[in-house]
Amino acid sequence: MKLAVVISAGHDFPDKQVTAAAQLATALDAPITGIITTEQGIDYYPMDDGGFADVAAATIEDAERRINSCVDAFKTKCAGLGLAQEWYGRHGFIQQAWPSLSPYFDLAVVTSPLSAAELANAGIAATLQLHNDSVIGSFDKRCVIAWDGSMASGRAVRAAMPLLRRFAQVEVIMVDAKRRSVSTDIGSYLAANGITATISSDVSGDDTVAGLIMAQANGADLLVMGAYGGSVIFERLFGGVTESIQADCKTPVLYAH
Repeated sequence: MKLAVVISAGHDFPDKQVTAAAQLATALDAPITGIITTEQGIDYYPMDDGGFADVAAATIEDAERRINSCVDAFKTKCAGLGLAQEWYGRHGFIQQAWPSLSPYFDLAVVTSPLSAAELANAGIAATLQLHNDSVIGSFDKRCVIAWDGSMASGRAVRAAMPLLRRFAQVEVIMVDAKRRSVSTDIGSYLAANGITATISSDVSGDDTVAGLIMAQANGADLLVMGAYGGSVIFERLFGGVTESIQADCKTPVLYAH
C-alpha cells in the first residue's frame, strides 16, 4: 500500500495528525509520502517601475520558505519514528493537483484545515480524515462501514478492502435503507471477499443520519463511507451527512466518491 499525507504549508504544522498518519504507516508497514501544498493562488498585477517582478518574487520566496519549513518538520517527525519517507512540494491548491497525483496512492491522510471529503471528490484515491485526538494503535480491532448502496459507498468499500481484512470485527450500518435487498447484497459481496460482517439497519426518526453513524462508529478504529451523496457546494452551504461527520466524528474516516 502506498500512503500519502497532505499538508497545507499555509497553516501551523499539524503535528498530532501527522503523528497519527505516521502511526498508520507503521501499522500498515508502508512508507509515507508528504505532499506539501501552499494552498495559495499567486496572482501577479503589473505595476510601474518593476513592481510586477518585485511582488512575484516576494510571493514565490514566501511560498518556498513555508514549504521548506513544513518539509523540515515532516522529515524530522518521520525520522524520529524511524519511518521511511519522501515528499513533494506543490505551489497552488491541492484540489487542482490531486487528480494527477491521486492515481499513484492508495490512501491519503488529509490534515486540517484541508478537507478529506472534498479531496476524495477530486481524485480516484481514497482519503482519510484524522481527528487531533486520533490514536491509531494496531489498527486491527473494529471497523464500521456506513452503507447506502450508492456508487460512492461502493467505491469506499473497494478502496478499504485491503484494510478490511485486518480487522477482527467489521460492522455494516445502514440508515434509512431504500431497498430491502441492500443488506443481503453488501453481506454477500463482503463474504465473497473473505470478510465476515455483522449488518444492522436503522431508521433515523428523530435522530440524524450522521448522529446514528457516529454513535455506531464510536470507539472503532475506522469508519468507511462514501463522501457527498449530492453536491459538495450544497452540503457546504446547507449541511449534510458528510459535513456533519467531518465536523464532529472522532473516529478516523475513510472517504471515497
